Amino acid sequence: MEFAKQLALYAAAFCIGLVGWVLNVSQLYWMAATLLVLPGVSRTFGRLEHRGLALSREAPTTGHQGEAVEVRFRVANHWMLPKLNLALNDDLPAGLSAMPASVPVQIAPRGAEEATYSLQLRRRGLHVIPSIRLESVDPLGLRKIESRHTQRSEVLVYPRVAPIPAHLIPPTTGGGRAPLETAQRQGEGSSFMGVREYRPGDPLRHVHWRTAARLGRLAVVEWEAEESVDAVLAVETHEGSEHALGHSTTLDLAAGLAASLAAKILATGDSVRLLAPGTTEWRPNPDLGMGALPGLLESLARMQAISPHSLAAELTRVAPQFATGTLIAWLTPHLDAAVVETARTLRGARLRPYIYLLADWPAAQAHPSAELEAALRSYGVPVLCLHPEDELVRRLLD
Repeated sequence: MEFAKQLALYAAAFCIGLVGWVLNVSQLYWMAATLLVLPGVSRTFGRLEHRGLALSREAPTTGHQGEAVEVRFRVANHWMLPKLNLALNDDLPAGLSAMPASVPVQIAPRGAEEATYSLQLRRRGLHVIPSIRLESVDPLGLRKIESRHTQRSEVLVYPRVAPIPAHLIPPTTGGGRAPLETAQRQGEGSSFMGVREYRPGDPLRHVHWRTAARLGRLAVVEWEAEESVDAVLAVETHEGSEHALGHSTTLDLAAGLAASLAAKILATGDSVRLLAPGTTEWRPNPDLGMGALPGLLESLARMQAISPHSLAAELTRVAPQFATGTLIAWLTPHLDAAVVETARTLRGARLRPYIYLLADWPAAQAHPSAELEAALRSYGVPVLCLHPEDELVRRLLD
């Protein structure tokens, strides 16, 4: 478009000059010369629009996938010339988008202006916005001029937390009771354990009055304590294990699924630990309560597939530290012999591996690891396969 405008201008100058030469009219020569000079003058004025400016950006440092946050530009004009044809936009990485894509501004001499746009957080992860792009068009609209101003901002996008369908929730979580390994000790649970003699400090509401009347001294009811399930969210972060899923990846899906499982497990009173080799270090003490969720979301947002060691190797290393009955939600995009052998070993150690297979093939396509899945099921290890067309997958990634 700009080339067509310039060509038309030069053609008009040529025609006017030709008529001036035929008629020998000086004014026509001046008109032709003026038309020839105008593009250069207009281009120079457009470049001056970029001079004498101070730009800054104010952006949130964190957000949740699917949210829209406000980003604010501040522009100060240190020159005595007005800036009339400017537009600002950010050099955004994949996973972020702007509405509108470009923000127009007009700044008075020695003035300052602010402009905002809506930043759409489309993918989890740590996103870097390196610079602000300044655009202007010369007064004749012949050429667009761009310049970049270094202004680094980082936005950490937490994975989306979505409701988990009942068939994807491990049956050993929920309610604060561990059906696997319930300790036989005094507590505040709901299962009757027996009656014993009263001790100083016992709550009076636990006194069993019929027994006390028969024995002639106070006796209290003893209950079986309720213990929380210790759950481990284990995510495969081996280098090269991440596969594309549309505009996202299997690791993005794993982060969203792990975040949703963590929210569900923590809400029911159970404990959660995250194991993502190369991103997190193994923590011997689990996290309890919804107050632990923000820390887990941050780790999942920063998670990358950069570990030199496979998740199977890491689980083998730390498994001796797991309590009996620990639930292991194993999130992986593939099955192999190492996964099967490690899951069998964990099962033999009275642990509860529960494998989520993050498939990057359609559900209608033949399962490339059906034999390995059958082997896992023969060891009593559940395998759940999530496909790109599943409703939960679309909800976590879109």
